[in-house]
Amino acid sequence: MFGHRNTLALCLMYFPNSYAFYFCITWLPTYLKEKHHFDAMQLGLFAGLPLILSVAGDLFGGVATDFVTRRFGLRLGRCAVGATAYVLAGVAMILATFVHHPMLAATLISVAVAASMFTLGAAWGTCLDIGGNHAGVVSAAMNTSGALSSVLSPLMVTWLLGLFGNWNAPLFVMGGLFLVGAVCWGFINPHKRIFD
Repeated sequence: MFGHRNTLALCLMYFPNSYAFYFCITWLPTYLKEKHHFDAMQLGLFAGLPLILSVAGDLFGGVATDFVTRRFGLRLGRCAVGATAYVLAGVAMILATFVHHPMLAATLISVAVAASMFTLGAAWGTCLDIGGNHAGVVSAAMNTSGALSSVLSPLMVTWLLGLFGNWNAPLFVMGGLFLVGAVCWGFINPHKRIFD
């Protein structure tokens, strides 16, 4: 399984998804308070906004991958939907470092995380596509890469803050990971089963 190109691309593609999600549940409130000086009310709203928008992103992403797959085929329905959402996520996350308005920066981060969750239907559908009767094993491999990034995310933020002394570095890394993930979508072939 690990010698197959689809598995490596699938695992690398999923890495940024959990990385950004765990940033939101571990470091986002601190980022909003330290970098943008949000008060308690703003902090409560904007720290939860990525998670709220993620629900919509996840649902609409599933609908989108099904629609595009029926209309244009499996490769576009999975890979194009996933890559497009990751490009949007990467661009939004990087733009958040350049804007000076705190609410706009928080909104861009929320859009980035929601766009990454938009890929979940395509990602898990791809596990079924390429795993066939062994979809559980393929799903576990992809999910393990996400779990690894979940552990690394808060540690990397701590390290990057110490190294660079500002909050832009962690956001640049997340944006870059999304863009790498978008490229990885291009290497996935949902028509090619791993265990054939």
